[in-house]
Amino acid sequence: MAEDEYVIKALLADFPFLREIRDYVAERGLRLEDFEGNNEYVAAAVKKVEEALLRWPSKPLERFRTSDVEILSHPLAMAMIAMLESTFAKRRFAAYEAERYAAMLKNIREEQKKAIAYVASEVLGIRIREGQPPHEFWIHFADYLKLAVDLNEPRFKLVNRLLDKGYVAVTRAEAITLVKNGLEKLIHQRLEQMGKIPTPAFLADYVERLRQKLESMRQRESSAAVKLDPDKWPPCMQALRKRLLAGEPVSHFGNFAVAAFMLRTGMTVEEVMNVYMQRGDFDPRIARYQVEHIAGLKGSRTKYSVPKCETMQTHGLCIEEGKLCGGIKSPMQYYRRKAAVRVDKKGLEKV
Repeated sequence: MAEDEYVIKALLADFPFLREIRDYVAERGLRLEDFEGNNEYVAAAVKKVEEALLRWPSKPLERFRTSDVEILSHPLAMAMIAMLESTFAKRRFAAYEAERYAAMLKNIREEQKKAIAYVASEVLGIRIREGQPPHEFWIHFADYLKLAVDLNEPRFKLVNRLLDKGYVAVTRAEAITLVKNGLEKLIHQRLEQMGKIPTPAFLADYVERLRQKLESMRQRESSAAVKLDPDKWPPCMQALRKRLLAGEPVSHFGNFAVAAFMLRTGMTVEEVMNVYMQRGDFDPRIARYQVEHIAGLKGSRTKYSVPKCETMQTHGLCIEEGKLCGGIKSPMQYYRRKAAVRVDKKGLEKV
């Protein structure tokens, strides 16, 4: 029990949303201007922002970093994200921080799993109770539905879960996935609630450099993806592309459909990955494998076809029931009609 309490206390600095940490910060009565001249705190906050926006996806830190600097630099980093006035930055920071916290929870030893339930209940307000393997935790179905709404894997559908007296059985890994989902939404929500924060003079240079780096990165990542003129894409694919570039969630089938479409129009694996880089949870290793698999470069070596309009409709991805598309049967048929397509000697379709 004593060891459990130690782990929970060690988690406090890494989970600045816990009531104890928020109370601690509030008691200090710190204002933004109080950080002026404190280079250690400012440097730590800038590092947090850079790790999330510019260096991720690298493997998030998994160790505890308990200190006043770690605790107090977090709200400063949140403020700097707000100063950037970027929807992408908010989503990216929220996804990175959630991933970092999840990585630390995964590192907790089996006998210390009480800390997972503690974070779930104290940070997210989840009604959760401990169980026995393979169902280490039980989560109230109402809370489960809120956390699993964006998870597209069939195993997370409520109809496929074991229920007992209103609680859903989950494994330890599944519980951490659900907590990560909840943390990402919570962090993003709090960033939105912060609204627009004027940049104080002592942070102006830092924020401007971050803004320039962020803009340079986004231009570099998105430049290749627009050369095939997306205005000539079918409405369904235009909509999916816009959601990806905005960092918005897209279903598993939607990701597959638009990736297959982009590859069929002649885009390279790298160009397709550039579109997915805007997602807050982008992982280059996983993304590359999935795109190469769809392209026929991995696995069965079968190059996947673009789903037909009927299939897109079944998955709720068709726009206005196809009224804008002129009676075509597939997105590729629409593309060929709208674009001036020629096939070169290698068989690649080019605009």
